[in-house]
Amino acid sequence: MSVLGAELLAVNTLVSLRPAGFDSEYPSRVEETEENTLVVAAPPGASAVLFASGARDIELSWTAARGRYEQHCVLVEHITYGSLKNWRLLPTGQAMLVQRRRYVRVTAALAVLLVLPGDVVPATTIDVSEGGFRVRMAHREIAPMTPAGIQINIGGNQLEMQGVVLRTMAAGQQTEAVLSFDPTGKESDAIRRFVFQMQLRARAVRQG
Repeated sequence: MSVLGAELLAVNTLVSLRPAGFDSEYPSRVEETEENTLVVAAPPGASAVLFASGARDIELSWTAARGRYEQHCVLVEHITYGSLKNWRLLPTGQAMLVQRRRYVRVTAALAVLLVLPGDVVPATTIDVSEGGFRVRMAHREIAPMTPAGIQINIGGNQLEMQGVVLRTMAAGQQTEAVLSFDPTGKESDAIRRFVFQMQLRARAVRQG
């Protein structure tokens, strides 16, 4: 497959699918790879979300030896084989390595300020990890690899970090962006504690 590269995705690779504008990820797997598209198992419940929203943009992610990759795709076909339901996805652009280490990510909505060249942009996190944030902001165009100052209060700690905007994706009237950074020891400790606390909170909710 020329867009993604056969060395990155193969049949039976486990992947996650996230419709643009939504926080939830749906587990899936690669069923077939072709020259310019790939076929994945349609996650239960995800088709209803897409039909209700009208969204066709899909964020595809998976973990490989070097870390976590993300690829923007467009859903171009619903495929049904008897009781089996698949999606055909058309990748756009190149897959990006967004986390070189396998950091744990948690869903969290935190206010963050992005200091971009010539602009200061308020945003809200979608998910948080030690190696980067996914954020949502008012619609704007930001070039990949744009330097960004990142200011955020996390777990009672005011952090200021330098990073880059790896990529952006339109989400209705908003823009989603993936931020990557290399935190110092203090920053890393604060984010790690916050992630751990969120994991404990989620576990307590599940156990009722």
